[in-house]
Amino acid sequence: MSENLLLIRLKKVQTLLQQEKIDYLLIGPSANMLYFTGLKTYADERLQLVIIPAAGTPAIIIPAMYKVKAENVAGDRFLVLPWSDAQDPVELLKDMVAKTDFQSVAVDDTLRAGHFIRILEAFPKCAYIPASRVIDNLRKFKDEAEIGLLEKAGEQADRIIEKIQAEIRPGVSERELALLIEISFKQTGEDISFKPIVASGPNGASPHHISGERKFKSGDFITVDCGGIFNGYCSDITRTFCLGKADGEMKDVYYAVLKANEKALQAIELGCSGEEADRSARALIYEAGYGPYFLHRLGHGIGLDLHESPYLVEGNKEEIIAGMVFSIEPGIYLPGRFGVRIEDIVAMTGQGPRRLNRFTRELVEL
Repeated sequence: MSENLLLIRLKKVQTLLQQEKIDYLLIGPSANMLYFTGLKTYADERLQLVIIPAAGTPAIIIPAMYKVKAENVAGDRFLVLPWSDAQDPVELLKDMVAKTDFQSVAVDDTLRAGHFIRILEAFPKCAYIPASRVIDNLRKFKDEAEIGLLEKAGEQADRIIEKIQAEIRPGVSERELALLIEISFKQTGEDISFKPIVASGPNGASPHHISGERKFKSGDFITVDCGGIFNGYCSDITRTFCLGKADGEMKDVYYAVLKANEKALQAIELGCSGEEADRSARALIYEAGYGPYFLHRLGHGIGLDLHESPYLVEGNKEEIIAGMVFSIEPGIYLPGRFGVRIEDIVAMTGQGPRRLNRFTRELVEL
């Protein structure tokens, strides 16, 4: 990330803090830290904290082991405050804010509870709000460079789905295929964005099945949900394959999901709300007779985090605007029998929605 881009983001969030009358934004080791500082670390029991005031110079309280790395990315934008294992980092925070008469603080939604409890010592009698109320207004809009990275991430996911479909055969276990997917992403020099989901036969009826020892059998539907990271940005793709020939009901379910996926893309236009997008796909699945078996929202935003704003779900009346990137992933899950999900990542542009995945959505019988 360029220093100029990070500075722009910092200025934007400080403007939002001032508008919302929030004194400080506190960020832990998360995608939010990467977004504003360019710094990526491992979260553990040691406190790591980015402190952004509504006005003035922000700071990074960081374990000494990350001092050089933090200084390399901070430049003149951040004050770096390293601490050793023999020190209490909360004392650094207290010193920094001791002379401030504050009223409200926004805290990173993913900050460890133990760290948050200690932070309370530095901000007594203060109102706390989730940082997402501020940050989502920035992160949910991707610029051209971010969309380009998400498209590259999608292309990478397409290639890996293409590669692993050749490994789907009788006798291979869910866990074995999931491991192959994970290795394939890591061989690109990056990492997975989440543990791959491989769900075969009746296991496919669980949308977030944990890949197990069940071995593939002829006649199985096999759902593969996976994603990787490209320059910090996530991919997420789901395809459902049939090992052998699909029977009539399997085809009915598959094509109902496929039509719902396509219907949602057609329904999404500038100004469409998240719930309207969800309803467009859900209505088609209800018409096909499988309404109660569509168990989750239509989609989620994606970027530096796998799941982030906006969400395509009932109750979300926010308009879909150019720059938003999200999944479209309708599914039908029949208990004890099988499941089908087809997922693509879509970027909303000034000309309308554009898929970032190219792998076929037609039924593949292996």
